[in-house]
Amino acid sequence: MNRRDFLKLGAASSAALTATALTASLTGCSESLPVNSDWLILREQDRIMLAAIAPVMLKGSLPTDPLAKQQGIDTMLKYMDVGISKLGPHNSKQISDLFTLLNFGLSRGLTTGVWSKWENASEAEIENFLNRWRESSVGLFTLGYNGLNKLMCATWFGQSGAWQNVGYAGPLYPDVLITKS
Repeated sequence: MNRRDFLKLGAASSAALTATALTASLTGCSESLPVNSDWLILREQDRIMLAAIAPVMLKGSLPTDPLAKQQGIDTMLKYMDVGISKLGPHNSKQISDLFTLLNFGLSRGLTTGVWSKWENASEAEIENFLNRWRESSVGLFTLGYNGLNKLMCATWFGQSGAWQNVGYAGPLYPDVLITKS
């Protein structure tokens, strides 16, 4: 991809996400965080969507115990919320726009093929959506997939509780880490 195509893709992607976010907010489909919320970026609908996608995207690395699995996903969402907030206002806004696109019923159905609400979507529907976006020739979809994948993997595998499920014993010298687990 040359520079001109890359810039066109970036402009088109920004325009599409902005249009979707604007449409969702004007129709009342995009909620904002309550003033007294413990969450920095992730709205309730974002957390529901991410909690539905996580078991499919992280298949094989989540605990099998339902309670441990749910606790791990909840912790991952907290880390993701903080991580997104640290990306700066522009990047946080773009990720919020992506989440709005995925949560707004019409745009979700048209872009992902998942017409039901995320909490009602089947594993097969979510897997099909992720595979289509990962393999898409539309740059916006592959960027969206890569963003979701990197955020989810970084915040899941950054937890020491996730290490045993993938056979990682932990860092060799944990006493010299900048951030302690």
